[in-house]
Amino acid sequence: MRGIIFKTVKEGFRRLHKKHKAEIRRSKQTGVPVIPMNLKKADFKKKIKGTKFTGAAEFKAQPGLKRRITAGIERAKKEKKKFRTPILYGKAYASDKKGKTMQIQPLTFAQRKQMKKEMAESAKRNYQRILMRNKKKGGLSTIKMVKSKLEKASKAHAGQAKALGKVIDTKKLLLGGLLTAGIKGAAKKIFKSGTRKTQEIVKKSNVKRADAKADVKSALRDEIKGNYKSLDKKFKADKSNFLIKRKRLMTIKDLNLLK
Repeated sequence: MRGIIFKTVKEGFRRLHKKHKAEIRRSKQTGVPVIPMNLKKADFKKKIKGTKFTGAAEFKAQPGLKRRITAGIERAKKEKKKFRTPILYGKAYASDKKGKTMQIQPLTFAQRKQMKKEMAESAKRNYQRILMRNKKKGGLSTIKMVKSKLEKASKAHAGQAKALGKVIDTKKLLLGGLLTAGIKGAAKKIFKSGTRKTQEIVKKSNVKRADAKADVKSALRDEIKGNYKSLDKKFKADKSNFLIKRKRLMTIKDLNLLK
């Protein structure tokens, strides 16, 4: 029992001395006065004198004492105060004061509004991406699957598979070609203004289809270039506008398709 008491007191003095040295180091920077060591020692001695040490002999003499002590410790741990101040742990840097520099700054009304707007735009983009993915899955992939099954079934179904192959080729040409909103809008505009379609040029001018297509593409390209110039001016005036930026990028994409 004496050994336990001696070790406890020794460890207490060691911690007290360590804490005092840390306070001295801190006072050199902050200028806060430090309590003298002799007063701290006197206070610690007073506390130790009032401490009751319980050993194996006491536990044997008083049955149930150990259980009561353990239960009391557990009860104290579980006990929660009604009005508790928030506990802050750790420091951002070694020079910071504990619990002072790790506070999260609240957002202003304008910042919160901007954050919500960005979140909504991001969600919208993701929904559109998923929708387009599902559309593609339900379209050409289904026709391809039917075609492959018909080819494997028998020779009688070979004609049907061939017909489906033609449909796939046509769809591929449309989907991977000029079916974008920007090009569709430009095509409507030029055809309304009097520009002839590919078939009309072939019939009336008696030229090759490739040449007729090239003429229509050139007209489309000129129309989209005009749109791009106006969008580029708006973009240079306000680069933070997401909608103008997006439209400009889509217009560039359309021009690349028409090369």
